[in-house]
Amino acid sequence: MEAEHKELIKKLIPFNKMSDSDLSAVLEHATVDAMSKGKMIFKRAEQDSKVYWLLSGSVDLLDEKFDAKNRKAGEEVTRNAIDNNTPHRLTAVTTEDSKVLICDRSSMAFFMGGGPSASADEQEEEGIDWMSTLLSSPLFEFIPPGNIQTLFSKFEEMKYSKDDPVITQGEKGDYFYVIQAGRAKVERSAGDKTVVLAELKPGDNFGQDALVSDTPRNATVTMTSNGTLMRLSEPDFQSLLMSPVIETVTTEEVQEMIQQGDPKTYIIDVRTPKEVENDKVPGSLNVPLLLLRKNLGKLKQDAIYVMVCDGGKRSELGAYQLNEEGYSAYVLKR
Repeated sequence: MEAEHKELIKKLIPFNKMSDSDLSAVLEHATVDAMSKGKMIFKRAEQDSKVYWLLSGSVDLLDEKFDAKNRKAGEEVTRNAIDNNTPHRLTAVTTEDSKVLICDRSSMAFFMGGGPSASADEQEEEGIDWMSTLLSSPLFEFIPPGNIQTLFSKFEEMKYSKDDPVITQGEKGDYFYVIQAGRAKVERSAGDKTVVLAELKPGDNFGQDALVSDTPRNATVTMTSNGTLMRLSEPDFQSLLMSPVIETVTTEEVQEMIQQGDPKTYIIDVRTPKEVENDKVPGSLNVPLLLLRKNLGKLKQDAIYVMVCDGGKRSELGAYQLNEEGYSAYVLKR
């Protein structure tokens, strides 16, 4: 392998933490392929025994709707493997002449500590490309490209053991989390009853609700295995991730949007039915905030949603939740 390629590889994750001997051993099972513009590197949903890093050039990562995110060599996110999942969650296509490092997955698992006896699930979880997974969220359509590198530089790596609590229901929110490795469960308690709401895996994120709404944590998240989490502090979350996502509109602007009718615009009041009784916003639909996520399947992807509450933070959280799921949502300024 050429010396110039080795120098580039030493800057990538996890090669930057390998000894020279381990690096040389891994690269014995690796190649650097020159790929012309428009070359498919791998296809979404296919199983793959290889892991890929972008050394030069750029790629488009396409999801199931063929929405593309462009990634360029040298960006912070491309220090990680490209969609290190099997089966792949995305399709990767070069957008210019590029060079790609291709390594054998089993060899990488051994030198990253998985050992030859590690299961496929364990290998996948240890090598999760959490940055690419987070970047595939529709939220990043709102974030200026220049802010993305700053955002990722603010994340802090935290190690947890099985049964460790990460956040506790009722506490003040202080961080946003992304799971890099390991698994966790989300539980909510009411009186003597505790219900498991979700099981979280590598690539999943949590903790944003309390930061957006400025209310106590509404659930407890506990590790169900040893793991590594990436966390972002509340001030950095507010300035770098939340602010670009939350946009406000006036009553006059909403009425103009409704009159235009294309796309269709709906006003959603996220207060409780009792609150709405004596203060109904004309033309609005009432979907309490706690039920919003459960009703996402009833919403239309090609519509615009304007969230409203009593002037507090609930409408902001509602808009954030919808934008996070790929809808187009705004906050009504009252």
